[in-house]
Amino acid sequence: MQTRTLRNIVRLSALTILFFLVFYNLTEFPATWFDEGSHLHVPKALVRFGVYADYSSEGFRYYGPTIGLGPTVILPIAGVFQLFGIGLLQARLVMAIYLVAALGVFVNLARSLGDEYFSWVAVALLITSRGVGLLEYGRQVLGEVPGLFFVVAGLALWFRVWEKARGWHLITVGSLFGWAIMTKYQYLIVIGGGLLATWLLNIVYYRSAPQRIFLVPGLVSGVWFALWQICLLLYLGPSTLADNFQSLREATAGAALVFSPALMLRALGELLSFKVYLFALVPALGYGVILMRRQTRSGQQWGAVWCLVIINLVWYVFASISWLRYAFLGLALASLLVARWFTDVLRSIHLEAIRNWQLVRAEVWRYGMLIWLVAMIGIPLVQNVRNIVYPPANAAVAMANYLNANLPRETLIETWEPEMGFLTDHRYHFPPPSFLPKAVAYIWLHQAPPSQTYDFVNTQKPPYILVGAFARWVQMYPAEVLATYQRVTTIGAYELYENIP
Repeated sequence: MQTRTLRNIVRLSALTILFFLVFYNLTEFPATWFDEGSHLHVPKALVRFGVYADYSSEGFRYYGPTIGLGPTVILPIAGVFQLFGIGLLQARLVMAIYLVAALGVFVNLARSLGDEYFSWVAVALLITSRGVGLLEYGRQVLGEVPGLFFVVAGLALWFRVWEKARGWHLITVGSLFGWAIMTKYQYLIVIGGGLLATWLLNIVYYRSAPQRIFLVPGLVSGVWFALWQICLLLYLGPSTLADNFQSLREATAGAALVFSPALMLRALGELLSFKVYLFALVPALGYGVILMRRQTRSGQQWGAVWCLVIINLVWYVFASISWLRYAFLGLALASLLVARWFTDVLRSIHLEAIRNWQLVRAEVWRYGMLIWLVAMIGIPLVQNVRNIVYPPANAAVAMANYLNANLPRETLIETWEPEMGFLTDHRYHFPPPSFLPKAVAYIWLHQAPPSQTYDFVNTQKPPYILVGAFARWVQMYPAEVLATYQRVTTIGAYELYENIP
């Protein structure tokens, strides 16, 4: 009875900490920025104008943010806006619900691969790891965590039904995978490659599961993705099919197939860094090979997890721009491998070692593993709590308040800080989405800055220019352009300039 009471107290305490980490200071940390702001334009436009699109002063833009984040997130946020008004809190509450749901299905997946002790360790690693960034990404309007929810829900159902799966089970699994891809396009590489690799392993090594276990989810997920592409091409925007296809191609260009040796080294260094499971990733991947060598149902399921992780990390190292966020899904699932390695080692610790010095010396490495695990969870947990409780000053909201108080809403403001277009209703002009791949190439591949081919400021002379962290980072408004303007105010990273004839 005492053991059950203690266990319930631990569970209640863990849930209290979880809800604190998810919901406390939800609009303050992390500060809203470029990606989140651009995503939020779409549900705002859908509610205000009835159009599924981004927008700028010249009108609607049907590609860019509309494919950067899928309808699985855009539509729920738009629904909440319709019911409760447009605001950052409303949008982030939707994301917080996705985050809690993702953790719920993750616990279910972990329990299918181990016991309760293992599942708690895996969840703790997933939540706290700075390399994964679950709390940072999950508390803002981005696709990583909702996509993770669909992937993990699909895996949990897949593993539960496995060889005895009925057709509707497999269709549901495939649909969940398909919705994950619709949510975050990068997941197409991981899910498609993971399903293919798992199927091939079944053919050449495990030879146990029916082929339909792999073929039906793969086919259904592909159908969902294809249907969404057809919707984009046929119904999104007033242009012809060819024009829409060209716009879609430009909007999806950029960071998926880079193949830069310098970036490969940088990506590898990121995976081997302190913030990625405190240097435990590589040995955990090696332990995953041991787990998947067993020609059992459990071994094959661990093989599926391992394949998903490896495919994401291999693509991240060899073909991406080496931004660790691109390894999110693989690192999130890797928490299962890390947790299994540590819990299997720690289970072999003998309690008698506390009373027997000889056993202490023989098992000192196991206690070292325990200290390693505690540090792996405890250090980033403290960092996350500090960031949530004591976030930096909210410069975006402060600048939005300044604009609302001092500038008429019809005044044209040139900026590449799309979060301001969500926080206020002023008339903004944003650089077209086609300049984003140029900005990516400038930052990561050291190519020419996008400002070299962007002449809107020179030709149109907008009354105001608002420069923030992103525009400054990619040098969108160089000093010689701003020299013809007068700085009005500075709030945090934001600088507002006025054209003085």
